[in-house]
Amino acid sequence: MTHAAPPSEPPAGTTIARVLFREARPADAGALLAVKQQLDRETSFMLLEPDERTETAQNIAADLQCLAGSNSVVILAEGPGGVVGYIDARGGEFRRNRATAYVVIGVLATAGGQGVGSGLLRAIERWAPAHGVHRLELTVMAHNERARRLYERMGFEVEGQRRECLTVDGELADELYMGKLLPSRPASPPPP
Repeated sequence: MTHAAPPSEPPAGTTIARVLFREARPADAGALLAVKQQLDRETSFMLLEPDERTETAQNIAADLQCLAGSNSVVILAEGPGGVVGYIDARGGEFRRNRATAYVVIGVLATAGGQGVGSGLLRAIERWAPAHGVHRLELTVMAHNERARRLYERMGFEVEGQRRECLTVDGELADELYMGKLLPSRPASPPPP
């Protein structure tokens, strides 16, 4: 099996087209919650509906504090007006699944089509090897063609389908499982 290397990009914590991609800190909890709540209101492609989100800024801050140094991370996309998107990667908690991270990504409609989603995916791919993550996986609603095309363009492949597993706007919808294997960390050079 071959693995495509991620495109060369500036490191996390740098700007691309006036958007800064950086790891979230506990102090970002309020802004992250606001973005999640806005996404709940403006799109039916995220899992939660507007009245279903129960987490608080305090919960998010505590969670972000616990992520430090682990195989999980939240990376923010921050534009001139504030946070416009995020990617949340949760690594497995056991030895057998620690190298796999489940990804959730959200980009506000006002930032759509500007490279924020692909920038977030590149940021997580740069972060992953140093944290022991070799595989990224996610789910996407089958009718979300735009997101599916982005994931495929970024090297994700459809690995399975759950039929009629979600109810979206009163209609049953399929969900696709997608995954991407990242290049293994290069072996250390032999001693001289």
